[in-house]
Amino acid sequence: MVRLTAVLLVLVVLVSMVSAQTTKPSTVKLSITGMTCKSCVSKVDKALRGVEGVKDVKVDLKNESADIVLASTSVKPEALVGAVAKAGFKAKVGTKAAGPKVEKKDECCPGEEGACEGECSGETKATKKKTGKS
Repeated sequence: MVRLTAVLLVLVVLVSMVSAQTTKPSTVKLSITGMTCKSCVSKVDKALRGVEGVKDVKVDLKNESADIVLASTSVKPEALVGAVAKAGFKAKVGTKAAGPKVEKKDECCPGEEGACEGECSGETKATKKKTGKS
């Protein structure tokens, strides 16, 4: 009886190992609009990593996209799109056609960490105050 149990245990472990090796992680590509700076990229990255079942995220400002590696096939693309929307940006599954280029900045609202809220104008509050813009 002990031998049979040991053999069954070995078989279960081997099947699990083979199954884990043959299962490729699922990847989802999102097209994201509204990102203009590194701060925006950070917000999108953090939002996507907050979705349960996400293994890795790579957000690309230049291409306005994100590649998401899923640890679980139960993660729905709609959950990823929703997380990006909650962060203040628009997203759709897949790649988008080339549209008008928006100027991308390395930093958003210099001196004001996270101040852009997804809509970076590149102006600081001090600049707006001087010019009377709001």
